[in-house]
Amino acid sequence: MEKLKDSLSAFFDKKTIIQKKMAVAWIASVVVLFIFGMIFSGGAVSFNGIAEATETSVSLQSAVEVIKVHVQVGEEVHEGDTLVELSLKDLRSQLTEKKRELESLEGRGTQNSATVDQKIAEIQADLNTRSNTLKFEIRKLEDEYKQNKAIASRLKSLKGGTSSGDSDAMAIRIKSLKQELAVLQSNAATQIKLLRGSQGKQVKTTSAELDALKQEIKMLEEQLEEEVIVAKGSYVVATIQAREGEKVDAFNPILTLTRKEPTQVRGYLNENLYDGIEVGAYVEIKSAAKGHVVQGKVIGMSSQIVPFPIRLLKMPEFPIYGREVNISIPENSGFLLGEKVIVTEISGLKSLMTKTEGDK
Repeated sequence: MEKLKDSLSAFFDKKTIIQKKMAVAWIASVVVLFIFGMIFSGGAVSFNGIAEATETSVSLQSAVEVIKVHVQVGEEVHEGDTLVELSLKDLRSQLTEKKRELESLEGRGTQNSATVDQKIAEIQADLNTRSNTLKFEIRKLEDEYKQNKAIASRLKSLKGGTSSGDSDAMAIRIKSLKQELAVLQSNAATQIKLLRGSQGKQVKTTSAELDALKQEIKMLEEQLEEEVIVAKGSYVVATIQAREGEKVDAFNPILTLTRKEPTQVRGYLNENLYDGIEVGAYVEIKSAAKGHVVQGKVIGMSSQIVPFPIRLLKMPEFPIYGREVNISIPENSGFLLGEKVIVTEISGLKSLMTKTEGDK
């Protein structure tokens, strides 16, 4: 009987030890889960937003006249569809004027070059005439000088007489004529060099002006190709801001296009949490109506505090202020334009996994 009691006592002691170990393990697990929860999910920022689509404004760099509008508000258009026909009369007038300037500049450049060439030819002709005259006189004097020296050598009795003086004067005259010829040639060469230099500068200046005019003409011709504007993708016509026959000033919108489905979310972060999220953060966007979820990325944040839209206020009579947050989402997100959504930051371990998958 006592043996049985000892066995039972030992059994219950072991059970107590196991229970204590299990209790400690359970407490440790709870603590670990709490810590992980604080690190990886606690403090995630959540706020409301509205699904929107980016708008594209159709406008031109010059004044236009609307000839015909081929679309209506709300109509879906695809790449290549004609949107509007325009008349660019002012642009055509500018193009005609620029082409006239180009022709005039090309003619003026040719004329200036021909004028310089003519002046150079005149200088060269005058140089040749005067050079030939001087060279003829020099040769004549040199021949006479040689003859006098030959006579002087044969008639030694005349040495030191008048002939010697004449020969010296002749030698000085020859030297003077040669110097005059050298100066004449040098002056002509300088004038020709200056004329050719000015011609080169004129050519460079004219060439630069011609290039600038040709570039302007090219730009005008490219703008004239926009007299018929076509869609460059799939859109929905959001607004038409000009009627047929109306003149529209430069850069004023003629019509605006928007995507058929949302491509971004404009969220509003309470001013008490305005620095609770950063550009580049990954977020989950959930439909407030049907619970549909997609992932997005914060691509921009406003630099000022603004009032929340009325539809995001639970009590419109009590306005709330915060910071706008722009979030990009996939084109086929499944949201409706203007749909209210709930944005939650993907933080901790889940954020790290999302970034890693995105990098792949």
